[in-house]
Parts: sequence; structure tokens; C-alpha cells
Amino acid sequence: PLCSWKNKAVVSTQSTGEHWTTRLQIEQSRAVVVPNIRHQVLNLKLFQQAFLNPGVVERYLNAGDAAKVRSVFAQLRQLSPGAEGDRAAQLAFNDPSGWVLKPSREGGGNNFWDDEMLEKLRELERSDKREAFVLMEKLRPPHIPNRVVRNRPNSSPELTDIFDTTGELGLFCVFVADSQGKVVMNEVAGPLMRTKPAACNEGGVAIGIGVMDSVVFDRD
Repeated sequence: PLCSWKNKAVVSTQSTGEHWTTRLQIEQSRAVVVPNIRHQVLNLKLFQQAFLNPGVVERYLNAGDAAKVRSVFAQLRQLSPGAEGDRAAQLAFNDPSGWVLKPSREGGGNNFWDDEMLEKLRELERSDKREAFVLMEKLRPPHIPNRVVRNRPNSSPELTDIFDTTGELGLFCVFVADSQGKVVMNEVAGPLMRTKPAACNEGGVAIGIGVMDSVVFDRD
């Protein structure tokens, strides 16, 4: 049997003990789970932050490839209680436009920017809940004039006027492993391009801001 999690980014579907008891039963079954719990947590911001630690990337890549990967990493700072977390938070107060506050979850639409970020950091200053967030360096991709097709509910698709957009390039990958951790397949299946208005901080496709796009690779 196959179990595919379609709403894994929705907190309400994994917020009770009953939810997690069911999840444990499925994880321990013979079903092929997409994604299984180990792969799902790798998408959480706290795990992404761990890859910045010295020696972690180097466990999986040779020195040359690891250096290339590290060259495109954005800074991620932990906000755990204590002096280190306080120093990280101060970076945001010193340069609010240079950072974004992100919860350790998926799905988009949950981040805090600019004044809203500073307000949230003040709220979390003496709270253990602060460690559920990370501070991420704000990316500044180039602006590209573009137009998109919007498919509104109960209406025909419409082509927008040209406006400034930014893009986020990712990869579709296929990874299959057995219950003992033996890798059966690990391949890149193609590019994933998401485009959003440059004027918008958030860009999630699922929340209706970003759109799926196509990409052309220039060999030069």
C-alpha cells in the first residue's frame, strides 16, 4: 500500500496525540510512506540550520562539492533561550530589512518580516517558544519583468499585465529507501520554478501568491 501525505504542512492535521498515534502506526506498517517522518523533518528550518554547522555537509559530499554548496547557503541563526539566541535576535533589531523570522514548519504564509518581525521577537524574548523559530538572512534575487496566468475560482484564466517578479529554483527529486535505510533510488527528476511578485515578501503557491513557472537553462 501507498500512503501519501497531501496536507503535511497543515498544523491542524498533526496537532493532537491521536494524529501522532495514527502517524506512528502508518510509519511502522509495511506501507510506502511519502514522505516518511525522517524525510519530512529534514524540511523543517531547524534541520536546515543544522546543515550550516561545521562538518555536516562534508559528511555527504567531497570537499570541493561541499564548498560549492556552502557558497550559496543563506545565514540561519538559532533563537534558543540564552546568550546565543539573544545575539541572533539582536541582528534583526540592528538590520530589520536584512532578516526574516521563520517558524520551523512548511507551507508558506507563516513568516514575520520587518516591523512585524521585531514585534514578534519582543513577544518571544523571555519565552521558550522562541526556540521554535529561526532567523534567516533575507535573500535578494534579481527582479525580472514577467506576466503570469491567474486561474481564479469560478472564472476563466486571465493573463496579467507585466510586473516585476522574482523566482525560486528548486529540483524535483526521487528518493526511495527500504526500512533498513538502504537507498534504492536517488535521482534528480527535473527543475521546479516558482515565481512571485517582487513586491510580496511571501511567495507560496499554496497560499495563492506564487505561481508555477517554467525555466530555460542557458549553456553559456
